[in-house]
Amino acid sequence: MEYVIRFLAEFEVPIYLVLGIVALVYLRRVLVALQEKRSAIFGLEREAAQRKVVAATSVLILVGLLTMGEFVVATFLAGELAQEPSFATTTIEVLTTPTTTLSAELVPTDATPTPTLYPQAEIEGIDSHCVNDILEIESPAHLEEIGGVVELIGSVNTDNFGSYKYEFSTMGEPDWQTIAAGSGVRIDESLGSWYTSDLVSGEYMLRLVALDNDGIEQSACVIVVRVMD
Repeated sequence: MEYVIRFLAEFEVPIYLVLGIVALVYLRRVLVALQEKRSAIFGLEREAAQRKVVAATSVLILVGLLTMGEFVVATFLAGELAQEPSFATTTIEVLTTPTTTLSAELVPTDATPTPTLYPQAEIEGIDSHCVNDILEIESPAHLEEIGGVVELIGSVNTDNFGSYKYEFSTMGEPDWQTIAAGSGVRIDESLGSWYTSDLVSGEYMLRLVALDNDGIEQSACVIVVRVMD
């Protein structure tokens, strides 16, 4: 059901166009059938014209219901889906393979994660700590143009990790608004979705925040995206 809602929200405009074309076609059929009924001389002709009117009117009613359904899904359900926190379910592995622990002599003492560098001109003054496979947003990419329902791909694998959330704000002074949250370590995986169709076109800051087991923010990875109509 989630994929159906996302599909209907993503292709909202084309669906309205198709429904509008169908409505025009069958509206014309109703008008033609009514004209045939008025000009009919024999009873059989009038009955045939009446059946055409009823059939075309039924299709118009169906198109109207479908249009209302599309509006409800794209306007309300898709927005609720994007705001709904997605918490991962912990999977218990019955059979596990022992993991060999490398001794301290084999691990370089200076082995630290390599930060993912983003241009800071657009987010100057914003505290951002994006680190490969530790805390990063891989998709959408920094300065990428997005629209509709956007799936976030990235990693959250910090020390003392408890949960995560992702938020957005307009450019300038941050006013972070939470989109959704989740739990469980993620490495190059889906973090959730963001419904952007209700936003005004322009640049927005998007940040992924890691929280510890007490719900306290540890660090955040911030990028800039361009929302387009």
